[in-house]
Amino acid sequence: MAAADSGPTLNPGTAESEEETILYDLLVTTEWPPETEVQPRGNRKYGASFIITKAIRDHLLFFRQYIWYSPAPFLLPDGLVRLVNKQINWHLVLASNGKLLAAVQDQCVEIRSAKDDFTSVIGKCQVPKDPKPQWRRVAWSYDCTLLAYAESTGTVRLFDLMGSELFVISPASSFAGDLSYAIAGLIFLEYKGSAQWSAELLVINYRGELRSYLVSVGTNQSYQESHSFSFSSYYPHGINTAVYHPGHRLLLVGGCETAEVGVSKASSCGLSAWRVLSGSPYYKQVTNGGDRVTAVPKTLGLLRMLNVKFYSRQGHEQDGVFKMSLSPDGSLLATIHFSGKLSIWAVPSLKQQGSWDQNEQVRLLGIITLSSVSSCSTHFIC
Repeated sequence: MAAADSGPTLNPGTAESEEETILYDLLVTTEWPPETEVQPRGNRKYGASFIITKAIRDHLLFFRQYIWYSPAPFLLPDGLVRLVNKQINWHLVLASNGKLLAAVQDQCVEIRSAKDDFTSVIGKCQVPKDPKPQWRRVAWSYDCTLLAYAESTGTVRLFDLMGSELFVISPASSFAGDLSYAIAGLIFLEYKGSAQWSAELLVINYRGELRSYLVSVGTNQSYQESHSFSFSSYYPHGINTAVYHPGHRLLLVGGCETAEVGVSKASSCGLSAWRVLSGSPYYKQVTNGGDRVTAVPKTLGLLRMLNVKFYSRQGHEQDGVFKMSLSPDGSLLATIHFSGKLSIWAVPSLKQQGSWDQNEQVRLLGIITLSSVSSCSTHFIC
């Protein structure tokens, strides 16, 4: 029998070059035109009564803040302020189920659904114009039925899926222009203590002050403060970010690095884990593998504050955790630091699995596959 004719041979180099030249179409689903500011009726903004009222109010605020009561300024880390101010004003926040998208604009928050590829708006939340829009924060509830919106002043507004404002939670204290009262962590927890409440909302500002609120929607629409907690003993310079791991009931907190001896690698990098408890003290720091993690004494906290000033005078910026993201299976935590360093940690042990400085990262933007440090291949978007 004659041998069958062999098919055309492919040159591997040619096939590879052809694959590299494939072009993909990017479809524009939605475009947002610039928002126009709504002027008050009659343009009263520049009326005589407005000018007189503003002059009296500004003088009273100045007297209260700088003469009658002058609080000590809370200095946020230079790296945090620099990176947050470089962010764009708008935010896109996807719900945990991947079916809802919150598009945070200057004066509204659009809620879009995946049913029509996020082309139509199912709800629109009206919000006041924020003088520091980069410092706003938005979070979805665990069941994706509520949306929390935090202003740079620390004020939190709660909306439903139709965009209706349910209620406004004012901060316990705040001063104009003080960004330490802005929200570093806005987290919904499932609440099972009573059928009266729909969810628990954790509000954590950059000072490290946490307040828990129980929220109820529907017929008995209301909220009440549940408890408060402070991370200041552990983070004298405040916190930078926080995420929640529902599987382990862990609150993962990121702050500035420390040079203390006898602490774990995670603690030295500014990372800590806190078990969420049902009763007082409500949060307990988790230590594993004999890590010696102790509260920072006030005297040591003062020395560390002076150390930060010394760093800034010498031109060396103190590093710290800027952003955190959990892997889809919750087994790994990725952290981005002020310096651009990328670190991967195991959860819940917080054992470091890998760390790459900015000059060591092959691609600053892209997908980093970490199959060598995990039993399953996990992808993080940097």
